[in-house]
Amino acid sequence: MGKTRTPETGAPGPSPRRVLTVLAGATALMMASNSVIFALLPQLQDRFGFSSTGLGIIAAAGFAMSFVVQLVVAPLADKGHPKLLLFGGAFAAVAGNLVCAGSTGLWMLVGARALTGAASGCFIPTARALVSGLGAEGRSERLGRMASVEVGGFIVGPVVGGALVGPLGIRWPFVVFCTLAAVAVLVIATSPLPTLEVQENSGRIAIDLLRRRPMVVAVLISMSLGLPIGMYDALWARYLTDLGARPWLVGVSLACYSVPFMLLAGVGGRVADRFGPRRTAIRAMFFITPLTVSYALFRNPWIPILVGICESMIQAAAMPASQSVIANASPPGRAAGGQGLVGATNVATMAVVALISSWLYGEYGVRTTFVAVACAAALCAFAAHVVSLPLRSRPEEPALGATPTTVLESRS
Repeated sequence: MGKTRTPETGAPGPSPRRVLTVLAGATALMMASNSVIFALLPQLQDRFGFSSTGLGIIAAAGFAMSFVVQLVVAPLADKGHPKLLLFGGAFAAVAGNLVCAGSTGLWMLVGARALTGAASGCFIPTARALVSGLGAEGRSERLGRMASVEVGGFIVGPVVGGALVGPLGIRWPFVVFCTLAAVAVLVIATSPLPTLEVQENSGRIAIDLLRRRPMVVAVLISMSLGLPIGMYDALWARYLTDLGARPWLVGVSLACYSVPFMLLAGVGGRVADRFGPRRTAIRAMFFITPLTVSYALFRNPWIPILVGICESMIQAAAMPASQSVIANASPPGRAAGGQGLVGATNVATMAVVALISSWLYGEYGVRTTFVAVACAAALCAFAAHVVSLPLRSRPEEPALGATPTTVLESRS
């Protein structure tokens, strides 16, 4: 793989390996800083005395801000400003943790969570677009490595924050992770990074990309993967607790799901590169769906944990494949916009399914909930397969960096 080009001079820039290392390291620090609050919400609730509704408002603020920023702000990276978006995202993570450390009540925490949601919305689509733009060869593998550090950072944040709150108190974990986010700011500010291809329509809100058949496929694949994850976010702890699991076992289950993904996402991306990302992602969903249904059949909490390990291994191929599908579907000059569009759709999907599945679980029980979500995911995967049928005769070549003629030929 050759050298990149620096945006300032067009001279040979850092190697793709170095770019990936910089972005992966900054992403891990960002995700850890953004997720530390999740371990500390019960203590914050006790300290400031707000209701459980307040917890929902805090979570919703992050989701809503991430949705808006990914849809509206992330496309600005396509106008030649990817480093500015990365820097702004990392700086927002610093600010969010500072506000948490100095918070005096619910609404400061809501504002802090909105800042960390904005941080993710600026940073993640831009970083994925830059990693995708390093070349077609090995794209899914690189995106898999990025996905592994995203998950790793997201897990490490609450674990370390929960360990620090006992000896240091409720504010110091946020100070520690504010410092780590500041390191990400420094890394981004001092590292030469490539730019993204700029076209006349770069920077637009990417809704118009839904007129492209490949992007519709990418959105449907992402939704099919996001539906079960949104349900797990809302119900996994409750589900295992109802099966008799103690809190420590719930924590173990999350590690059992996360660690295989972290270890295998790069390998899974390599599989997607070999067999084609679109084909890999769609076929993976037809394995994930029956596993999702199977959770409704178990009465011993250890069995769903073992099934979760199997599902995690399949997700390790499906997730980087889906992100590569997005990259391939994005026309020249719209790389970050395409990632932001699908990311915003995914955030909205997970938020909606979290609300609906929580209601279904309370009203109709575990079997109805898991079967309903699995059917919805299978329907999205099947729709992606049907919509992609006219594309099967075409190679899954990336649109990124293609000539205008090639892009026109890839439209349906």
